[in-house]
Amino acid sequence: MCESKVYLLKNGEETLLMEDVVKIEVDGGKVILQGLLGEKMEVEGRITLMDMRSHKILLEG
Repeated sequence: MCESKVYLLKNGEETLLMEDVVKIEVDGGKVILQGLLGEKMEVEGRITLMDMRSHKILLEG
């Protein structure tokens, strides 16, 4: 499977926001995450890294 973990980088620290993310939408200054089971989360910020080998996505906010 191709699920990813999404982290938020703030003040130099990475915090795990959501696991098993299968869809990401960008809407202006918001990033909308959708999980494998349909759960959603909206985060203010921008995508700064997408590493598909390690299934890691980093947002900065």
